[in-house]
Amino acid sequence: MAEEVDFSSSGEWSVDEWTKEWTIHVGMAYHCLKCGTMVMVTKGGIGVMEPRCCGRDMTLVARPDDIR
Repeated sequence: MAEEVDFSSSGEWSVDEWTKEWTIHVGMAYHCLKCGTMVMVTKGGIGVMEPRCCGRDMTLVARPDDIR
C-alpha cells in the first residue's frame, strides 16, 4: 500500500511533497475484490488514480504477480 504522509504540521506542502504524492507510477496495480479484474498503470503521470469496478473502489496491489 502507499505510504501515508502527514503534512499537516507544516501547513504548506513543498513542490517536492506535491510531486511525490500526485505521481502515478508505471507498474502500480489495482485489483477488484469482487470479480478479480486487475488494472495496471502502463503510462505514468501526475494526477489522481482512483479506479473503480463492480461499483466500488479497487484495491492497490503491492505485488501484482501475487494475485491469481
